[in-house]
Amino acid sequence: EGMISKTLIARLPLNLIHEASLDYEVPWTLLAAIVQTESAGDPLAARFEAHYKYIVDVKKFAAENNISQDTEFVFQKTSWGLGLVMGGLARELGHQRSLLELLQPEIGLKYCCLQIKRLAKRHAERSDSIASYNAGSPIKTLTGQYRNQQYVDKVTGYLLALNETFEYNKK
Repeated sequence: EGMISKTLIARLPLNLIHEASLDYEVPWTLLAAIVQTESAGDPLAARFEAHYKYIVDVKKFAAENNISQDTEFVFQKTSWGLGLVMGGLARELGHQRSLLELLQPEIGLKYCCLQIKRLAKRHAERSDSIASYNAGSPIKTLTGQYRNQQYVDKVTGYLLALNETFEYNKK
């Protein structure tokens, strides 16, 4: 793949990504690679994930946010924003207010960073963390490939390209 395309970089809110990476102490290139893979830099990205099962205290959050329990349930099973952070995960990581706030880049990136950080503590291998960001855990098949190997390869490809590009630009 070589150098990452200028148009790809132009689509990413690199200033916000860089800021969030400093605030939450995660490598900015990893954050950018995940954002590129998840949403292609679209802060309004949202996807309902029917299979997602980590739902947190629907009754409480519905009441606190003045919405129906059905809406809270669907919102928790939806991934939101630049990092396509699951609503249920944001609840688990401490987000109390409306899950629609995850569409605000700074808030979405905050929870994206918190999850990256949490996974980095849990897994020694960066590729295990990347696989887990997408699938919850680093599940490998009998061939030694991740079950979501394409995702891991995509993020890793962007990561290498970003590192290469920004090393190259420093020369």
